Amino acid sequence: MRHQIRSLLGTMVAPEALVPDGELECWRTGQGQQGLPAAVLAPSTEEELARVLARASEEGWRVLPAGLGRWLEGGGPSDVSVVVSTRRMQEVHEYEPANLTFTAGAGLSFSGLRKTTEPHGQWLPLDPPGGLVGSLGAAVALGIGGPLRHLYGTPRDHVLGLTLVAGDGRILRWGGRVVKNVAGFDVTRLSVGSWGSLGVVTSISARLFPIPEAEVTLIIQGGKVSVLLPLARAMALSSLPLAAVELLDPLELKGSGLAEVGAEPAGPGLVLRLLGSHAQVEEMEARVRSDLSHEVGSLQRLEGETSRAFHETLNGWEEGADLVARLCLLPSELGTLLDEAEEVRDLVSKASSPPGAGMRLSAHVGAGVLRVAVPKLPEGDGGLDPWVSSLRSLRARLEERGGSLTLSSGPSALLREVGAWGAAGEEKALMAGLKAEFDPQGILAPGRLGL
Repeated sequence: MRHQIRSLLGTMVAPEALVPDGELECWRTGQGQQGLPAAVLAPSTEEELARVLARASEEGWRVLPAGLGRWLEGGGPSDVSVVVSTRRMQEVHEYEPANLTFTAGAGLSFSGLRKTTEPHGQWLPLDPPGGLVGSLGAAVALGIGGPLRHLYGTPRDHVLGLTLVAGDGRILRWGGRVVKNVAGFDVTRLSVGSWGSLGVVTSISARLFPIPEAEVTLIIQGGKVSVLLPLARAMALSSLPLAAVELLDPLELKGSGLAEVGAEPAGPGLVLRLLGSHAQVEEMEARVRSDLSHEVGSLQRLEGETSRAFHETLNGWEEGADLVARLCLLPSELGTLLDEAEEVRDLVSKASSPPGAGMRLSAHVGAGVLRVAVPKLPEGDGGLDPWVSSLRSLRARLEERGGSLTLSSGPSALLREVGAWGAAGEEKALMAGLKAEFDPQGILAPGRLGL
């Protein structure tokens, strides 16, 4: 069957669109034979992609949309026949510096976009996990924001329009290329965060912002997260337009360069990022220092390129972890999330992991999102059983409070037992109806969002 799929696809697309057999291992979507796709395609046009998806819908092939291949197992393992990558759709179709807008292929990386917009003093203020090496299409499809969401929001707040190739091969174009309000149902925003379950995003129109003149990062260190939490909440609720308010434990990250500027090794830290004109940043810094003068003993300052390099390091915070989870509640209940995460910490301490391979925490304080990364999970039969039980219990408690637990990545065996997603609730029927409309045969991103 695998050979038949690959042979048939070879007659439908240009030879360069079919990834060689020797590279399939790089596009694995899970463990074992089921995690290895029969074929990986990288179409260069929407029409080529549409033909493939129309045929896949007829044949019942399960297809996983992908960008540059960095989030293939995000959201859980998938048993698919074909992976479709947008890596050959990287052209900047339109860029209007005067209008602060652009339209580009979904396979364009953030670093590629930066090369186009930085000479004009503009940027797209998004910092999803993976950072500059990730693609625009993946960021939009996942809809996940990083620390900059505190001021600038998530991908949903920046996308003006997009092109989506639906599961049955229809090419759908929504939204526009200018910043304006329109009446009617916003299908563009519906596509953002759909995890490839409705179609393959092939191009994106989004708004840009002027690059701030000045940048300063203030880092407050404390002995315990509980000591920093009230300060973090106060800063998140402040009237100051802080770009990011992050609570990290531990603060020191490999390759961040913090040691070079005199930081304490390890321990929790509150990170405040200030962006704007020189006058704005100077005023914000003065007010922050005034507000915190009687509260903290250690205040570290990073400026300019040093600050930017530190935050680019934070973008790779999840890399190398065996398990990454996202816990969500109301921002006012961040303390509850931190308490709940202690159960995971207890499991880490009991696991037979190498010394120093402890749990990492990163909280988007203003959003009520706590990311948990576990570098090393136990191996062998039964080693994951306590994790399955604990994560199920944790999810149930969060959902009772109106929150959620999402497993962004982890071992296939664990994700299959626990599930990457929680209960869909009352919106399940609506989600299923939308899935049926855009992907009638249900071939796209099987298992994503519980669909």
